[in-house]
Amino acid sequence: MKPMHVKIRRAAIAAVAACSMLLPVGVTSATETPGLTVNQGAGYTATKISHPNADLGENDGIVNVDANGTSTVADGDADRGQNYSWASVGYGDWMYVGTCYSAMGSTLKLMANTMGTTYKKLKAALDVAFNGEMFLDNGENHSLLLKINTKTGKVKIVIDPIQKATGADLNVNGYRAAIEFHDKLYFAAAAQGSPYLLEVDPTTDKTQIVYQATGVASGISVGIRGLAVLNGQLIASMIGTEGAYIVSSSNPSAGADSFTTIATQQDLLDYPAYHYTDNIFGGAIWDMVAFNGKLYITVVTGKGSNKQSFALFRGEQNADESWTYTPLVGDPKDGAHYEYGFGADRSGAANLVVYKDHLYIGGYNDPMVALPDALEFNFESLYDDLSSPVNLWRMDADENFELVAGESNNKYFGEPVGTIDGETMRAGLGSDSDMSRHLNQYVWRMQAYDGKMYAGTFDISDLAYPVTQFANGDVLKRTPEQWKKQIEYIKEFLKLLKADGNGSSTTAESSSLEATKPEDGNVDGDADATAGDDAEDGAAAQSQDNAADEQRMADNIASEGKTSEVIANLTEMRKLLDNMRNDLESKQTDVDIDEASAQSDDYTLDDRFQFQRWLNKLLALYNSNKQYLPESITAELDKWLTQDNVDNFTYFVGVCNYLHYATSDKRGCDLVVTSDGLNFQTITRNGFGDNNNHGLRVFAVTNSGLSIGTANPYHGTQIWKLDDGKGDAVNAELADGDAYTYDKYDTQAKAANQQGLSVGITFNGNTVEDVQYDYASLKAGEDYVVNEDGSGITLTSAFLNAKETGSTGSVVVFFNRGARARFTVEIKDGTPGASQPAKPSESTTKPADQAKPSDQTKPADRTESAESTAKPSESAKTTESAKTAESAKTAGQTTQSAAKSAANVANTIASTGSNVWGMVLAVAVLALAGGVMLVLRRRG
Repeated sequence: MKPMHVKIRRAAIAAVAACSMLLPVGVTSATETPGLTVNQGAGYTATKISHPNADLGENDGIVNVDANGTSTVADGDADRGQNYSWASVGYGDWMYVGTCYSAMGSTLKLMANTMGTTYKKLKAALDVAFNGEMFLDNGENHSLLLKINTKTGKVKIVIDPIQKATGADLNVNGYRAAIEFHDKLYFAAAAQGSPYLLEVDPTTDKTQIVYQATGVASGISVGIRGLAVLNGQLIASMIGTEGAYIVSSSNPSAGADSFTTIATQQDLLDYPAYHYTDNIFGGAIWDMVAFNGKLYITVVTGKGSNKQSFALFRGEQNADESWTYTPLVGDPKDGAHYEYGFGADRSGAANLVVYKDHLYIGGYNDPMVALPDALEFNFESLYDDLSSPVNLWRMDADENFELVAGESNNKYFGEPVGTIDGETMRAGLGSDSDMSRHLNQYVWRMQAYDGKMYAGTFDISDLAYPVTQFANGDVLKRTPEQWKKQIEYIKEFLKLLKADGNGSSTTAESSSLEATKPEDGNVDGDADATAGDDAEDGAAAQSQDNAADEQRMADNIASEGKTSEVIANLTEMRKLLDNMRNDLESKQTDVDIDEASAQSDDYTLDDRFQFQRWLNKLLALYNSNKQYLPESITAELDKWLTQDNVDNFTYFVGVCNYLHYATSDKRGCDLVVTSDGLNFQTITRNGFGDNNNHGLRVFAVTNSGLSIGTANPYHGTQIWKLDDGKGDAVNAELADGDAYTYDKYDTQAKAANQQGLSVGITFNGNTVEDVQYDYASLKAGEDYVVNEDGSGITLTSAFLNAKETGSTGSVVVFFNRGARARFTVEIKDGTPGASQPAKPSESTTKPADQAKPSDQTKPADRTESAESTAKPSESAKTTESAKTAESAKTAGQTTQSAAKSAANVANTIASTGSNVWGMVLAVAVLALAGGVMLVLRRRG
């Protein structure tokens, strides 16, 4: 029988082999439902509009044209490197998308710095771990800004990748947030050293940088993402040399000088963590939203390796235009009502959305911090994240908070008030019976649309697939081709380690072999012979020492009268080691490389729990008998049989326990929906049928409905359009044109106008959600009312009478779905004796009833498509043509304007009681004008 220390050593080697087997096979996707439209839960369907001919699990990435608009589909060039739809906003029929290229590649580059290694090595390791299925760049970055038509699927590139390697002045890593303000679109660009705010005019797709930070040092995160609109101002988070700050502008198109700094790092109590080495790679100011006339801000606070949850601030603008910031969630010493993250210590950040009369707050556990630890076989952090999935809170207008989704043992709120599919909604946005909810580590994005609120998640199981496949049994489904591919990646990885001279063995035996190799210069036979003789002599001496050591231990045991007890314990240890070795060899490492197929078809999670029990018992026996074991054995066991390693294996088994719920019907992002803010239904639990859609990253509302963009680091982001059974939206329509005149004086009543202005609208089943006058939202019931007979809306006389006489306002009506309705209102005042504004030159203006927007300025959502808008290079030519056409129209309008002016004079005189003389004067003016025109015609 072999000595016990040999068995122990073999068990140690087997344990290392178990870890190495966590580096596995290709990632597969659920592709049971082919086609473009996939049935979902809650009566929904989802239609994939990006690369519509690509099936689930096939390459996408949206891009199917080059910068010139030439199709690349024929070449099969789906750009799978466009991993994330990172930012999006809808306008008209178009969904504008800012992408993040090679999302995991970018993360690995940051990880390499903190782990003290190189991107090349980590890339090779992940190629092994994911069998080459995850897209990882080779140094390039093709992040860009594009738009996709949600009706036709047509794609246009708005801005090509911006990289120094291609001649640019800086590197743009992607566009992380987007918002609409005053019919312009704004994107937050993560530019190295100089993050900036980009403006896009959707009528022409002309772009300009309106604000840019400069001099941001290396190591400071430039991934700005907080954007909001409040009190007629565009508000944007920024990062600078002194940390995070916030700027605002009421006219951002005017450029940087129009912006004012409204918050600094110190105003936010130095909370924002803005270095790449901080939590969530320096998330700083994470999200912002306007609610109840105030600005609410979530902040990443964890600095360095100290994991700390998010803070929530309220910002209020004072009468003198200064701002005051109050922490609601943070450090109670600073006046916060709740501790960081409401006491949820894993929640490093939070996203915000306003729905009906509440502000919703969705947590983020930052699992990307746990994954680097898992790559180094430390599973505690990942286990902690999985055991504490994300929560959903909400706040009313009086800043009363409640827990919508979470656990009963939370610090502040008791039972959650939300339900999911009829059951209490727990952390992870699932019910008690749905353990896959633990995979949801992020409420990544939320959206209010058509009276409902949608919440999409980040599911960690797909990014943890090297472990997941062992937990859910996918490892047993690997094909011979996948095994062969796996082996090649392992060979390449080992070759890389050997080439740079940093490779080292992970077993005691291989370390010993390395130690006995001769120096590089000793290559002759004599040196080899001498080394061999020395090794034999050393082994003999070691054997004698071990024998003497073992004899002393045996004498000590006998002298204490514990011979039988110790022998029983050591026999049990030997049995445990045999069991563990056999388990590892038969359950995890029984792979026929020549056949490249898995033979271990009886692998179960229960086997891991059994192994864990064996390991715990082995450690207990070892600790109670260590004093009786020779040093030659304890020296080996102390290398791996420690409490820390046993605890880590326990965490590993715990991780496997959660990940084994990641079956094909549960692996991938979730999407849930509510129509009342409390009772939710499940739309999807598996990324719309594609398991590689690990996250739902963006929503966009367009004329045709609600669309979403996914995070998919394997085959590229996808764009899906949701349908709740109503089909595409049918637009509401103006019934009587888009230009109106309002007179403050009611000539029939001979008094101030009390009727307001009725605007006819054919609603086509839609309802009014908001009405804006010159971009300011009006108060329903006070500034406007929806006509009871369903004929349209009425702008109230109280509102219109307060407007400046002679002004023309632009009105936009927003509906629950479909295109907006736009019209203008010219304000007049026919009150007797009222002063009239100076009449502008007719060469530059035209009457209100003729003031229809030109094709040059008509918004995209008022046209069939944005196809007819002028390209930036043609704008000068188009503007000149518009001027010529305007001059021609003005000549034809002169007579009509003169007649209207005469009529206005007649009305004014009649109002003073000089009816007869007024009529005579009016007739005389008209006769004179007619005579002049007759003479001119005869001369012509």
